[in-house]
Amino acid sequence: MYGISAIALEKTYGSFRAVDSLTFNVKSGDIFGLIGPNGAGKTTTMRMLCGTLSPTAGKTIVGGFDIAKESIKIKTIIGFLPESTGFYNWMNGEEYLYYFARLYNIKEPIARKNIRDLLDRVGLAAKAFAPIAYYSRGMKQRLALARAMINDPKILFLDEPTLGMDPRGQQEIQKMLLDLNHEKGVTIFLSSHALTDVSTFCNQIGILNRGRLIAHGSLNDLRKLVNGSTRILVRILNTQEAISKLSRSPFNNTIDKVTEESVDFIISDDNIEFNQLVDWIRKENFKLTELRQIKMNLDEIFLRLTNPTYDKHSTPVTIKKSPSPQVGQTPSK
Repeated sequence: MYGISAIALEKTYGSFRAVDSLTFNVKSGDIFGLIGPNGAGKTTTMRMLCGTLSPTAGKTIVGGFDIAKESIKIKTIIGFLPESTGFYNWMNGEEYLYYFARLYNIKEPIARKNIRDLLDRVGLAAKAFAPIAYYSRGMKQRLALARAMINDPKILFLDEPTLGMDPRGQQEIQKMLLDLNHEKGVTIFLSSHALTDVSTFCNQIGILNRGRLIAHGSLNDLRKLVNGSTRILVRILNTQEAISKLSRSPFNNTIDKVTEESVDFIISDDNIEFNQLVDWIRKENFKLTELRQIKMNLDEIFLRLTNPTYDKHSTPVTIKKSPSPQVGQTPSK
């Protein structure tokens, strides 16, 4: 079952098309990361999926409900953390969350308990009664995340969820979200510029560029899409003959780094076998200190796919192959 479906979703402002014929599905229980350059349409897309912005055309189904006809029902099962969040600075953290709990008609005893649990989970229990005006940016982001979860949502929409947090805070929030996903099966749809986090945190990734979805799949699927073959890093001791021998290499190699002690080079030959490489290293009497595979990371994939020249000759691609379970994916029951 799909938790989120967008069908030919569009948003235009006059002659400017912010989102262009966007179609994709997110399975229930997935952690889906939407990435793209600034101005690609990520926030606009998320706002349309949450029902806070009306699309110009297209259709959205969230949690089995049509957002055009059942937006109220959708808002009861989702949580939304926007990129820019407003606060009532004269309130303290507990008062702020209680205010939103009452908007969801959560009864007081349950609301009070949920609020204490949420403040503890986001690391604000010690600041529950401090005025929000004195919160740091990272603390406000934690409070906004607690607010997005006040109604125990089935689907969470998060726009830059760890913005303004220090590395420890980022790890704590990511762990909390993973626990929500694994323990309660919460579907998470997030947008972030922290591509390293997206690649490790999300089991499905969509790349948006100029309002169009240009790729959608697992990290391994995206590697295949850009022909991101596995490369091999070789580190040898630096000798007088090392560089000249490398220039006569039978492989497609690039010298990556040279120091007084060592030379790093990368083999980019798709047909190479490890045994063949090791035999050549022995033949040339290289002193090997490191040999390992390098897989193309999400940053490299992103830069390649959003390159104007590449994008000009490509069409939107959704990879339909079902990925193997990865971090963030709830196994089928």
